[in-house]
Amino acid sequence: MLIALMLGWLVLYADRTCLYPLLAVIANDLSLTSTQAGSLTSAYFITYVSMQIPAGVIGDRIGLKKVMMTMFFFAGLGMLGLGLLGNTYFLLLSFSALSGIGAGAYYPTCFGTLFQVVSPHKRAISSAIISIGMAGGMFVGMTMSGPVYEHLGNFRAPFLILSIPTFAMIAGVKMLVPDVQKNTSPSLNDYVQLFRDKDIWKVIFSSFASIYGFWVAMTWGPTFLQVERGLSLSQAGLFTGLVAITSIPAGLFLGRLSDRTNRKVVSAVIYPLSALVIFGLTRVTTFHGIIICLMLYGMMSNSAIIPVMASWLGDIVSAKHPGKMGAATGFYNCIIMSSAIIAPLVSGFLRDITNSLVPAFIAASCIIFAGTFVIIVTPTFRQR
Repeated sequence: MLIALMLGWLVLYADRTCLYPLLAVIANDLSLTSTQAGSLTSAYFITYVSMQIPAGVIGDRIGLKKVMMTMFFFAGLGMLGLGLLGNTYFLLLSFSALSGIGAGAYYPTCFGTLFQVVSPHKRAISSAIISIGMAGGMFVGMTMSGPVYEHLGNFRAPFLILSIPTFAMIAGVKMLVPDVQKNTSPSLNDYVQLFRDKDIWKVIFSSFASIYGFWVAMTWGPTFLQVERGLSLSQAGLFTGLVAITSIPAGLFLGRLSDRTNRKVVSAVIYPLSALVIFGLTRVTTFHGIIICLMLYGMMSNSAIIPVMASWLGDIVSAKHPGKMGAATGFYNCIIMSSAIIAPLVSGFLRDITNSLVPAFIAASCIIFAGTFVIIVTPTFRQR
């Protein structure tokens, strides 16, 4: 099961991140502003976010596996459309949104399944194992799109290539993922109580802060390295992909550590360090300095720490809202992933008015620092 869920994330992260190194290319080819280019990623995440709660609620009722399989079909269809027909701004927006609709069901169905199958003291390490797929997919997407474009001269080619494994995941889910379905149907009041839980909102806000910084670095990082640090397209994608590589061992270590000790302590240490490293990216200009900063950020980024935060959510839901794990994880990811809508647009806007991405990175650093203070006042729940 863990292998299948990991592969699902690998495919979906490759789908979404292959666009980022190409933002400047697409903007030049289609004469788009930086804000318009950023909106291509925001279109994906608007529909991605909108699917989180419905997918979780429906999955809790009819089966998380059924929802997961269905939505992989739509994700693949979106990537196929980007590859075959994405030759105008409107079509790119439309198929990016369609891909987001399909991918939007994966988080609540994936983690909703995981947190009901594995024991509480293995939640974070299991989440970290699955997150290897996120990091691997991010590395694939960030590093393959530039060379494919440079070789074929068509920015749509990476999307077409990645549509193949996206469709293939339908069969993978059918064969390897267990079908988790509750016999009870929560009432509307049950969901209201879930969505009003202050402890859940605290975990949500702190996670939002971390992932905001992550998406600033991922969406505009390649452009920042190309335009303001003089790297080539392939180098910028490869260097940004270093975040994915270093996040894998870090995520496994932090996940296991939080399972054995305290999720709050682990998070409260990592968050301010992450903020400092993002700020450091605005100051380093040397080749080796950039590499070191990106590798350090990977060790403390969203990909490394989010298994701890998601497991913290699972602890709370198991203790206070049993039977609503799909809805809870969907609600959680719906809110935190809104940062993926906001971050590219805000960062693009800051670049348009300042002619630099440095203010965008500084803003991300400040937001992560704010998340640290919320972590400190969030209670821990653990069932053994």
